[in-house]
Amino acid sequence: MLFLRRLTLALLCAPVFGLAVSQAAAAPSAPSLSLEETIALATTHAGDAESSRGAVEAAVQMAVAAGQLPDPVLKLGLNNVPVNGPDQFSLSRDFMTMRSISVMQEFTRSDKRRAKAARFEAEAAAAEAQRGVGLANVQRNAVGAWLDRWYAEQTGILLGHHAHPRELARQAATAAYRSGRGTRADVLAAELEVQKLRDREDENRVAVTTTTLNLERWVGPAANRPLSERPPLDVPPRVQQLAKGEFDAVPEMAAAQREVSLAESEIQVATQAKRPDVTVELMYSQRGSAFSNMGSVNVSFPVPWDQGNRQDRDVAAKLAQANEARAKSEIVRRNTQAMVGAKLAELQRNLDRLRRYDEKTLPLATSQADAALTAYRANTGSLLAVAEANERAIDTVLERLTLEAKTAKLWADLSFLVPLPTAQTEPATKESK
Repeated sequence: MLFLRRLTLALLCAPVFGLAVSQAAAAPSAPSLSLEETIALATTHAGDAESSRGAVEAAVQMAVAAGQLPDPVLKLGLNNVPVNGPDQFSLSRDFMTMRSISVMQEFTRSDKRRAKAARFEAEAAAAEAQRGVGLANVQRNAVGAWLDRWYAEQTGILLGHHAHPRELARQAATAAYRSGRGTRADVLAAELEVQKLRDREDENRVAVTTTTLNLERWVGPAANRPLSERPPLDVPPRVQQLAKGEFDAVPEMAAAQREVSLAESEIQVATQAKRPDVTVELMYSQRGSAFSNMGSVNVSFPVPWDQGNRQDRDVAAKLAQANEARAKSEIVRRNTQAMVGAKLAELQRNLDRLRRYDEKTLPLATSQADAALTAYRANTGSLLAVAEANERAIDTVLERLTLEAKTAKLWADLSFLVPLPTAQTEPATKESK
């Protein structure tokens, strides 16, 4: 009877406590790795997200350069040197021979220079927006890896918590069989349940190792530290703002809008290019001592004689590219709106299902296992029925844990759709001057 009481207590407690045993685990010696620290470490190690930092800096520097006048051109020359006759190769006897020096400057119109500078500034903004997309992806992936490992460990704790009751059930079935109260089928069924649990434990250990390696990809050696408690799966206020259609803060949406701005700046550059720039050249020419020196001023500018097939075509091409960018931006907006709405609805449904599990499903599974054990103690049920009821209770707890893991991934996808600000998410460059 003492053995049966121990078996009864073990079988009843298994589905009830479930995940709560993680609270009673021994305190780890190393500091726990929280989700907030994971995000900070992942952002620090985000080499793929930081790869656009150079592109941002390059575009900012080009914006400064594009706003300046082109460099002047210095020209040195020998003009009208005789190549035959009595003055052959003389630089001073022929009155037409001149040694000249000149400076030529192209005066690019200020509107054109401003348009080019604005174009590179728009390119820098687009690169910065792409950097935000990379950071958001890094943070979401790191949070997902943290959650994968956390739930793998919780599954292992739950399976380990049920190992002892199953072993007791196997021992009870063996004792009942030897005393003539049970059957060989009960013994084999109990042994099968023990082996199935061991297989699930082995599978879970592989999952823990795999998720730890995946987390190490994002945070480095800190992935081997124990994890802290999971934060509550509450919908953050900023996600509720997304549900209202405020998508400007979403990196993908911001990047699409920056691409539109870049395309529009290209239109301005092409439009300004239709108006020619003036180039002025000042020349001083020295002749022989018997002749006076000469000075010259030359003004040149291109003649856009075929604008319909050149400059106008360039403007039309940039207009088409801008329309394409606007269409892509609208597609991104619609996709983001649909994705946020669908995930929010699924998240709310899953939270309702989790509450139903806690309030009804898990208590029912526990009551069923309790009833089967009571029937067995009253000699009106079999130990096999007790094992089956307990197996269903364990599966119910694991199903709830699987649903919670899926819900947590949805929560992470929504919560980190916009990256959290950290020391590494400041703009790649300061404002150009």
